Amino acid sequence: MTDYLAFEQPLNERLRTFLRIESLFNQFAFHVKHGSSWDNPVAIGVITDILSFTTRSDIKLEVLKELERQHARLERLSRRPQIDQAQLSSLLQNQSSLIKELHSNTGQLGQSTQNVELLSAIKQKNSVPGPICDFDLPAYHFWLNRPESVRREHLLQWMEPFNILEKSVRMILDVLRNSTHDSEETAAKGFFQRTIDTNHAVQLLRISVLKQDNCYPEISAGKHRFSVRFLTNQNPSVRPEQYTEDVSFRLRMCNV
Repeated sequence: MTDYLAFEQPLNERLRTFLRIESLFNQFAFHVKHGSSWDNPVAIGVITDILSFTTRSDIKLEVLKELERQHARLERLSRRPQIDQAQLSSLLQNQSSLIKELHSNTGQLGQSTQNVELLSAIKQKNSVPGPICDFDLPAYHFWLNRPESVRREHLLQWMEPFNILEKSVRMILDVLRNSTHDSEETAAKGFFQRTIDTNHAVQLLRISVLKQDNCYPEISAGKHRFSVRFLTNQNPSVRPEQYTEDVSFRLRMCNV
């Protein structure tokens, strides 16, 4: 798949939220690993964004609902003889462990991180356009100049309460993405359309395009059908144009 560029389109609000959370965790992993004083503000921005998810909505309940729904669905599949029982049993056990851990996690996720004084101050200053300078928040400037190992320790400590959220979201998305296989499709003159079987509610569309084709999909989806229009844009300063050649691509219609 290294020669392909994948584009994903969630078909419900829950999946949109999970994909955004996954992206935040990916950003955090990258920037906490590099650990410079330029990377750390991005990592802190990720933490405050995750705090926004956990304080403005009951994300824990949404994750629990989806995990339990997937678990029930996979349990029914386990009765089929053609299923790899060992692999499925391991997956069901991991799901059960996460569900149990989420149920035992009382209160709001990340409450201890929400009470960190420095993060609260940074969040308040972020409402002002531009970066936070040393004259805005001397305590932040002081922290950014502490040893890298100390800063990394603090960042990991602040993110630790969200580890269960990360593991759960990653498992949900991993199960969903691997729920089916790619089909080879062709968009005639850059356009493709397909009807969605309402008996098998699709949750996520995944379209993979060869990088050498120099085009990307614009996906429009409803309950009954979806369409894909391939566009090209070699100059970001101008509007993209419809791709006029046939485009071969891989399609994955994910549902569990």
